[in-house]
Amino acid sequence: MEKGKVYLAYLTVHDFFFYVSKELKVGLPQRYISNTALMYALNTHVSLAQRVFSDIKPHYNEDFKLFTIYATPAVPVPTLALVGGGTIRGGFGGNLVKITYNSVGESLAFAMEKEGINIPKIGAYYRYTPLTTFRFYVLGGKGPSVIRIGKKYIPARVSYHKLSYVKKKGVFRCSHPVSVQDLKNGRLLSGVPLPALPYPIIEDAIIEGEYLECKGERGDRHFILLPPREVYESLQIF
Repeated sequence: MEKGKVYLAYLTVHDFFFYVSKELKVGLPQRYISNTALMYALNTHVSLAQRVFSDIKPHYNEDFKLFTIYATPAVPVPTLALVGGGTIRGGFGGNLVKITYNSVGESLAFAMEKEGINIPKIGAYYRYTPLTTFRFYVLGGKGPSVIRIGKKYIPARVSYHKLSYVKKKGVFRCSHPVSVQDLKNGRLLSGVPLPALPYPIIEDAIIEGEYLECKGERGDRHFILLPPREVYESLQIF
């Protein structure tokens, strides 16, 4: 793994992909993938599955200190994205489809529920269709090119595009959504908060603090919040 590097990354799912941000008969995901989920998927030496098997209580603070790869929250990309040297198509915001899991007709089910009879739950999940692509930034080095993510740990392919960077300090507009967890060393001047687990996400954030001003191969500029050192002790980008 290359250390101290910064990448623009694209993640393309290869199955119906879902996670639940809120649920009331219908499970609905926010349009962003939490960077906590991404970091567990990229840092294969820190296994979330082992945590689940050993203890249902999350250990985020301990695990964050072990992560050598940091990721920002991911956002769906419009139309075309580079993946593995080629191009793929995906609708803006991802193509969400509704998949129900009711096993009997609704009228019969509600009648049975009223009588107190135990029946399977009725509801639905909205899932992203295969080949939906998300964009995010990676700090510290390349992660795996194939990962598993989401409630069903579906396979996804990740491509990485190296960025040059300069560390700066001041006021800037983030090129990515920001987890509230990562604002410890910055002052949020404006933004739109969105509920998410385990930490809320701020979109369209203007922040005063440390950041990386990055450039791609075509000279395009990206502004990435530098995450707090005390949270990500193993990250070699400071």
